[in-house]
Amino acid sequence: MRLAIVGAGTMGNAHARSCANLPGVAVTRVADPDAARAAALAARLGARATTDTEEAVGADDVDAVLVTTPTPSHRPVTELAAARGKHVFCEKPIARTVADGEAMVAACARAGVRFMVGHVVRFFPEYARIHALLQEGALGEIGVVRASRVNAYPKASRDWYADLAASGGPIVDMMIHDLDTLRWYFGEVERVYARGLSGTPHQPRVDYALAIVRFASGPIAHVETSWAHATFRTAIEVCGSLGTVRHAGEETQALRLERTAPAEEARAGVQVPASPTAESPYQTELRHFLEGIATGAPFLVTGEEAVRSLGVALAALESVLTGRPVAFADGRPQLREAH
Repeated sequence: MRLAIVGAGTMGNAHARSCANLPGVAVTRVADPDAARAAALAARLGARATTDTEEAVGADDVDAVLVTTPTPSHRPVTELAAARGKHVFCEKPIARTVADGEAMVAACARAGVRFMVGHVVRFFPEYARIHALLQEGALGEIGVVRASRVNAYPKASRDWYADLAASGGPIVDMMIHDLDTLRWYFGEVERVYARGLSGTPHQPRVDYALAIVRFASGPIAHVETSWAHATFRTAIEVCGSLGTVRHAGEETQALRLERTAPAEEARAGVQVPASPTAESPYQTELRHFLEGIATGAPFLVTGEEAVRSLGVALAALESVLTGRPVAFADGRPQLREAH
């Protein structure tokens, strides 16, 4: 499979490392507005560098395109790739607005090309194991979930993360990871209420948000995100009638399951160890994309799924900016504005 990487920043480099470890995969083109950055990544991969996205995407030696540009440019690059008949893997979030995301899905459908979005947390073994436990009913009826994903403010070229209109702040860029994962676990959202610093003078460099998400299937989730911490860390806790499962990224034990003991027993909870696999989740994700193209198998994260998850993130952002909860109808947020 011959690939073009459009966007030679952090995620472009991350996916390049995965490509280098996958047999039968070659990156033939790298495009980035920064010629030096494009050349540096291309040199590592034995690819041709360009500042012209259309040149890279339209090349005859490209079968699929990895879109790793800033969020506002996801739509034009995806539409260009689809028009050239190339399959598309697009980094999350799928877009900055639901309308753009839906247009991307439609463009790929019209062109008959495959389209996947990089919600990589679904490929982390700890989160995948929690999904399996939920599918098995091991935790019983789920009541409350707590998820956290915090980091320092991300620095990037042209400092585009500081622009709320471009990045959506930590809610659309980071919290969306957990919102997507929780939708995978529990289905569609019924209501979101959130508080945070987006839209305040603090937001460009220090931002924080906490969302309360009610799912139509019953669970209530407390989801935290931050650009106000010093280091990156994640955590999740799922509490059910038969037990609790916890994961904290900074703990040495990757996953802990505590089953609720019958009243007549006073024994410790059963722990289920789960260590990260040798393969990077980013590599697992990319391999899944390429195998899906080769076999026609469905993707774990379709464009339609990514649009629904974006809608939840935008609902949380609107709630922060307006101070009001946002309700959903048929899995779609009743947004008052296009954010």
